Amino acid sequence: MTTLEPTATKYQGIVKKAYQAFFSPSQYEVKSADREVIARGNNYRLPFEGGELAVTTWGDSGPAVLLMHGWGGARAQMTGFVEPLLAAGYRVVAYDQPAHGESDGKMTNILEITPTMDLVEKREGRFDAIIAHSFGTLITSYALVNRNFPPPTRLVYLGAFNRLLDSLPRFQVLANLPDEIIEGMRNMIYDNFGKGELDSIVNETMTQQIHIPALMFHDATDNVTPVDDSRAIASTWKSAQFIETTGLGHRGALQSGEVHAQIVNFLQNK
Repeated sequence: MTTLEPTATKYQGIVKKAYQAFFSPSQYEVKSADREVIARGNNYRLPFEGGELAVTTWGDSGPAVLLMHGWGGARAQMTGFVEPLLAAGYRVVAYDQPAHGESDGKMTNILEITPTMDLVEKREGRFDAIIAHSFGTLITSYALVNRNFPPPTRLVYLGAFNRLLDSLPRFQVLANLPDEIIEGMRNMIYDNFGKGELDSIVNETMTQQIHIPALMFHDATDNVTPVDDSRAIASTWKSAQFIETTGLGHRGALQSGEVHAQIVNFLQNK
């Protein structure tokens, strides 16, 4: 039974609705150019516990690179990396995480998403590199540290998300919810998932256990995931190089030719 603080008990119905909204990612608006890139790939459905995942691969040979989108994103928003990686001799794999894009599900969480990485890896083989955006960086770190996901030789993190439970106050601002509702949600989340495990999902702590050369980008004008998240991670991640950009916002780096070139150069300098 969910434990609610006395001040939040009278808001229980609202808390439940807010809880459902919190774990229901918004849908990324796919652009026509994104659709064209996906159509040129090999598209298939991969079964997982909650239904099927939408997966796309490009290229028939070369080292494989996995693209991991963020919360409320989709594989479509990562398509800017496809041509630069193919031109550099890589094979590219991207998929929509549960409850995202064309994959099945309405609600999801990091503990449900991370096992799907194993399913994709089992189908496509070991990845030479992972390029992850925003919440996808937290998922990737969690998979590497807590689920023994086969480590790649290179990692690229863009707009990295640091502390899992920082998502609550950020959700509060977006949804304009009072403190009582957020505290009720926090208690409900702790009851359902366990306080200790969730509190420990912190990128700057997990990356200290990831001894893989990494390249990080974060924009100073990012108004979705603050640049301080990546600054904190970079300050403790000894094998990471951090590049702070200006004017790209939260998703601009995903379409930046300059950023793509730096990433390809990083991946090839082994």
